[in-house]
Amino acid sequence: MSAVELKVAVCAICRNERPYVEEWISYYQTIGFDGVYIYDNESDDGTSELLTALDAIGEIKRVHWPRKEGIPPQRDAYGHFLNNFAHRYDYVLVCDLDEFLVIDGGGVKELIGSAEALHQEVGAIALPWLVFGSGGQEVELPGLVIDRFKLCDKSVARSVKTLYSTRNTYNMRTHICDLLNGAYLDNELAIAQWDQKMPIKLKKPTAGKARIHHYYTKSREEWLKRRAQPKADRAKIELKKIQEFDKYSAFVTVNDQASLYSDKVIERIAAIRKKVSEAQANADRARIDLISVNSEWLFGVVHDLPCESAVVRISGDAAEAFARCTRISERTHLFTYKNKWRNTYRQSLAVSIVGSSRSTRFTAAEYPSPIQSLRALSKFMRSAEEHIFSYALLALSETDISETLDICRSLAFSKNKKFASFFISLSAYSCTKEVSAFLSELEGEDEDFKKMIFDPKKSPYLSNLKS
Repeated sequence: MSAVELKVAVCAICRNERPYVEEWISYYQTIGFDGVYIYDNESDDGTSELLTALDAIGEIKRVHWPRKEGIPPQRDAYGHFLNNFAHRYDYVLVCDLDEFLVIDGGGVKELIGSAEALHQEVGAIALPWLVFGSGGQEVELPGLVIDRFKLCDKSVARSVKTLYSTRNTYNMRTHICDLLNGAYLDNELAIAQWDQKMPIKLKKPTAGKARIHHYYTKSREEWLKRRAQPKADRAKIELKKIQEFDKYSAFVTVNDQASLYSDKVIERIAAIRKKVSEAQANADRARIDLISVNSEWLFGVVHDLPCESAVVRISGDAAEAFARCTRISERTHLFTYKNKWRNTYRQSLAVSIVGSSRSTRFTAAEYPSPIQSLRALSKFMRSAEEHIFSYALLALSETDISETLDICRSLAFSKNKKFASFFISLSAYSCTKEVSAFLSELEGEDEDFKKMIFDPKKSPYLSNLKS
């Protein structure tokens, strides 16, 4: 296969990497990668919103990837990618957002082409780390990572990251893969020789034709932020140690090879930001209100969004979902999400317009009360008769009957005539206070309806009235 025909992707997992995302994506696009896949390990610093926007404009594929008890999220993400996306590409590089592939004399497809010219079947290429330290920098400064840090170890490490052939790989570990077929090469494009005591590391690595620039610490300020994040390759929560920073801070060897791409990376970042800012311009001005929230349904309204269509991202306790908005006026949209059977949210949720730079979080204590939901539904979603009736039954327990009646008597209930009849009966009861007559009238309803209106959880007011 010629280099031009090759399809190559890069896959990473990240958490709270907002300052570095655009540079990392732009760099890999610059050196010839066709696809960029980022598994978002529940970021809360704006990374999730940016990745969602980048996904929406087609720059990357973002996969929501929360930590699961007892499972290392990194290895789990790599397995998910292998099973779900790898078939779209010929080769995939797996690395982190502080790792940049640097190739001598060409891009990634030229490297693969050279490997395939030398070997009948290529399984994977092991690419050793060249570790960079802080260069004495104490605080985080503006600029590209590949420009800010140029002091590195005097030689490459034995640890590697892997560029694998998708047709020949059946499992991806953290650093190496397991092959069905083909040769596992080193970065000299020769058959890799592994350390037999630790066969995930090269025996005698060299600078070779390509290597991974690993910007491990960055500045002290950035290291302190990073060490607060759990390690992605551990099942349990583990943090990095401050002593590691000092270990890598004394490098004196200068290497500015990655910065040769700076101008193209900066140009690419500018193009990405232009596309994102166009999406954000409207989304950031919008305001999201919840109409109603329960275990089965979420209804919301988006105000001040002057566009034809929009999508809302709903992020719950350990999952997320997307809901398409329906425009009901020039600047107002509605969205609905069925949470039943999915359990996307429980005690809290965050919502954002796809393309926006921010999310709004709501705790269970901030969910609308039944009477608030009843008012909002009657205003924005008058045709949602079953939901309106359900909230009316709940609202009877928290407000005066007249407040609920004032709202419901203004509705036609054209699809559910029995709801309209119910409120006529309730209105009569509110005047006479004759409980027995009211209950006697309700006894004439069908069994399913009676089961609903006298349910202690769904209708506590009428249930107490009956008892």
